[in-house]
Amino acid sequence: MTLMGPDWNGFERSVAPAVIGQEFAGGGIRERSSVAYIPSRRVRRGDAEAMLELRNTEDGRVAMLAFSSLEQLVDGCGEAQPWVAVPIDRIEEMQRLSGADLVLWNVELSSELRHPAGKEGD
Repeated sequence: MTLMGPDWNGFERSVAPAVIGQEFAGGGIRERSSVAYIPSRRVRRGDAEAMLELRNTEDGRVAMLAFSSLEQLVDGCGEAQPWVAVPIDRIEEMQRLSGADLVLWNVELSSELRHPAGKEGD
């Protein structure tokens, strides 16, 4: 499945990020295997919400990406990708609340869909 947008070069973004609140924060996570890593916009200390990065698929659906380890997130999205860690048992709820049609696990984005290294913001 091919993923599209958003474009980090300033062109039109095809999907607006979904917002999640602190109720999804991983504060109660005890085991690393119970964590999922979700690409997000950059979160700053004190932020009460995180904006997820959703992606369009070629067939017009909206996908939420999820990764089962930080290593897989870096392999799939690059080292510059901001992320949030959430309990894995909340993924289905996050999908529903964000409006995503599906969750894609451990996918690899093409280089043009990744955040450029060294760019702060977004």
